[in-house]
Amino acid sequence: MTNGAVIVTGGCGFLGRQTIPFLVARGQQVHIFTRTIRDSDRSLLKSRFGDAVELHAVDLHDTNTVTPIVARIKATHLLHLAWDTRHGVFWSSPENIDWIVSSKLLLQAFIENGGKRVVAAGSCAEYEWGGADEKLIEGSSKLMPSTLYGQSKLASRKSLFTIAAHHKIEAAWGRIFFLFGPYEGTQRLVSSAIIALLNGQMFPASIGDQIRDFAHTEDVAAAFVALLYSDVTGDVNIASGEERSIASILKALGTIIGRPELIQLGAKQKVPNDPLRIVASIERLRREVRVPSPEDIQVRLAESVEWWRSNLKYM
Repeated sequence: MTNGAVIVTGGCGFLGRQTIPFLVARGQQVHIFTRTIRDSDRSLLKSRFGDAVELHAVDLHDTNTVTPIVARIKATHLLHLAWDTRHGVFWSSPENIDWIVSSKLLLQAFIENGGKRVVAAGSCAEYEWGGADEKLIEGSSKLMPSTLYGQSKLASRKSLFTIAAHHKIEAAWGRIFFLFGPYEGTQRLVSSAIIALLNGQMFPASIGDQIRDFAHTEDVAAAFVALLYSDVTGDVNIASGEERSIASILKALGTIIGRPELIQLGAKQKVPNDPLRIVASIERLRREVRVPSPEDIQVRLAESVEWWRSNLKYM
């Protein structure tokens, strides 16, 4: 489908901004909802995409603001990525509850104004961590979140599918695993390691034997856009499907930057009850959504290093 309109919530965020080139390439008129419009984002988007992208300052918790804008746009597609993801806060933030309600109201406004298909971002935190499954599988692995964030995401998913079924529109729920890439928060694993190493500082870490599913935001963004314009419905894991230890990621960064001696594995205690393995099965993503294999992670890590090398002075 081309020449339609799509709303992207959180479109200036860590993941959302990466979806824009893929949406514009499909001939879409892209409407970005963001709480605050920064001059830098406005000028960058204007220079790259011209009139194909329109920014809207929208507080999604304010129905009086959301509904009129959605009514004016009359988008056929909605990519709902916005949520509270502040590092160290989002796991237990009371704002998670607000997002359940706000997401429901946004979806209702979208449907009432001609919306046809919605894809929203879920999380691997909805699954039971530490279970018997080597890889977490949609529709098979147990959904038993242990955090308010995961519980709220799961509740929002139920609301989404209930409303979509009632109004007979298409809906899909993309579960994100572990992201890294440009504009990443400076306290997250990959970004904080890169920043420390580029500054010649030691980076103390745990032994790093935890196995995770890491994916670059550009690859995840491409997958979300592919899902949005497919006919696939229901839950879809959006991840690499590849298992890597935290130690291997840190060692790779040390090698890329040329300072492997700064990585101090075992210098910190592991977080209590930290699950050993969190890895996605991506059969639906590959076979049904037909998303190809992502770029090699070594290439993506090197790209992240170069991005931080170029932008660190602005942080």
